[in-house]
Amino acid sequence: MAMTHDFERDPALKALFSTLDQGVAVFDANRKLLFVNDAMRHITGGHNGVGWSLNDLIERHQLRDEKGSVILREDFPIAQVFNGIETEDKVFEYVAPDGTHTWLSVTCKRIEQDGKLEYAVATVRNITRKKAREDRLRFMVESAKMLSLTDDFRERLTKKAQLAVPSLADWCAIDVINESGKVERVVVVHRDQTMIDYVFEFERRYPPDPNAPGSVYQVIKSGKAQFVPVITDEILRESALDEEQYQAIRKLSLKSVMVIPIDSRGKGLGAMTLAYAESGRVYSEEDLTFFQEFCHHVGVLLDNARLYEEIKKRDEAKDDFLASLSHELRNPLAPIRSSIEMLRFKEIPPEIRDEIDVIEHQFDHMARLLNDLLDVTRFTSGKIVINTARHELTSLVDRALKSAESLVRAADITLSTHFPGKPIYAEVDQTRIEQAVINLVTNAAKFTPAGGSIKVDVQAEDDRAKIIVSDSGAGIAKEDLTKIFEMYYQGKHGVGTNTGLGIGLPLVRRIVELHHGSVYAQSDGPGRGSTFTIELPLAADQSKNTSASPATPAAKGLSVLIVDDNSPAADALARLLNKIDMRAQARYSAKETLESDLSHFDVILLDIGMPEMDGYQLVREIRSRGVTLPVVALTGYGLASDVQKAKDAGFTAHLTKPVGLTDIQGLFAQLS
Repeated sequence: MAMTHDFERDPALKALFSTLDQGVAVFDANRKLLFVNDAMRHITGGHNGVGWSLNDLIERHQLRDEKGSVILREDFPIAQVFNGIETEDKVFEYVAPDGTHTWLSVTCKRIEQDGKLEYAVATVRNITRKKAREDRLRFMVESAKMLSLTDDFRERLTKKAQLAVPSLADWCAIDVINESGKVERVVVVHRDQTMIDYVFEFERRYPPDPNAPGSVYQVIKSGKAQFVPVITDEILRESALDEEQYQAIRKLSLKSVMVIPIDSRGKGLGAMTLAYAESGRVYSEEDLTFFQEFCHHVGVLLDNARLYEEIKKRDEAKDDFLASLSHELRNPLAPIRSSIEMLRFKEIPPEIRDEIDVIEHQFDHMARLLNDLLDVTRFTSGKIVINTARHELTSLVDRALKSAESLVRAADITLSTHFPGKPIYAEVDQTRIEQAVINLVTNAAKFTPAGGSIKVDVQAEDDRAKIIVSDSGAGIAKEDLTKIFEMYYQGKHGVGTNTGLGIGLPLVRRIVELHHGSVYAQSDGPGRGSTFTIELPLAADQSKNTSASPATPAAKGLSVLIVDDNSPAADALARLLNKIDMRAQARYSAKETLESDLSHFDVILLDIGMPEMDGYQLVREIRSRGVTLPVVALTGYGLASDVQKAKDAGFTAHLTKPVGLTDIQGLFAQLS
């Protein structure tokens, strides 16, 4: 648009600019203000300024960029126009002479005639409300990325407070009710660390009054926000006790403050304080509503975080209880195991041997229930880590069936197998897959009457290995087939009596899932038997066996020292080891052990939970004396953390009670 004439001589053009809803200012080539419309006067505080020079006008006004930095005089958009640099919709924060802050979108253009600058036109739009909405939206999006406060709620609250500064506040502080019921300041955020230090020094010199109206304490207690849109000098003087405190408060440069409760389920959890200070901005009712909604959202997260922490603590307490329970239960089981195995070496009548079979069967059942109970805790808390290696499944399943043999024999059930003529290899955790097979066979035996049968097949199909356990027992109703792998579920539609805890099958499913496999059940209904199938990925190479070779039998004649304050357990194990041509002795305390000549022994079996000096302390003392022989932890504590703790203390290996001859011989074979 060419403007080759004087504004004063073109009332139509002046009228056009005057009716625009955006501010307009026109300068001539000599940097004199020719025209300013009403919208511009309103934005700039009502000053006309026609006839003023550009420099005089700039002196009266201030612009800041979006980060809050002051724009230098020569970098004002209208000043840049005279240097040939135009501006299109660039956002600035405008500070009027009266201190009012407004967000503007500024466009500055050159109007030339015959290649020479004739006019410079600046147009501005007030985008304060739009900018506030954009800042709030950005704040919510960034805050939403912190979806949870469960990891470290103090750290998350700090990050949320930091998001508010400087776009939505110059100051942001968050206080919460801590576990002791007191108000605790979690975070204070300001761009200047020296000001944060000053706040803490200020509160040290002038501790906040919990009973003062509008204080954080009262906001949390009442659940009602404290909103002071404009802080006047009169307000500051009324809040100060004396002139010294008044001057200290003034140093904070507070202009506008909101203290908003953080609550959930009607319970006060804390408060968020937001303040404008050196920026000169003030809060609106719209800002208050926005942050009230946000603080309610934070309250829900904080409430969930505390519930999570409470559950976590209870879960840890439960783990500690179960670990202690397992230790207390395994200690008396240990001598029972040794005594049962000792009886196997004696010449006893057949009818007594049958009774021993029943005792052994029930003992194995108790040991499995105990292990299952502990495994439920570990599996559900994600604390199980499988250690896979290449194994031949047929021999693995065969070993598992031998472990369940006494149970099946006692129930008068026929157990048959169908194994393929060639090896089947899979990458599995041997112990866990054996556990899964034992659980399936045990489950089948529970629901199969005397005279029934259980059949175990191992086969390969495409890229999957299958372990199939079929029985002629009670069967499974259609209604139960989809539920039997749920924790603690026991079928209500089958035939026979349900026993156990309802955790064996869920454990099987979790073990198989950890191996990237699947398990499912099939049955034609009650009284018609059932079939459980485990499917596992086959190893990529089926041509040869690369797994470890079987352990060799333990060397006879080993000299073994057993240290356990439970003398019946120590004596029973010593008698058992002596029966298989080892030389075993027992000691019942750390003192007796340290007084012994340990050089006479080949290996030490050392209990952990002893009085006065526990096994960890004793093995450290033994190692400090230069003793290097193998020391094996023999304990009722069997968690992975217990194994690692034993290793760190100086133990060579770890055995979990109750242990039998097979466990000990296998370990001694490795040590020898």
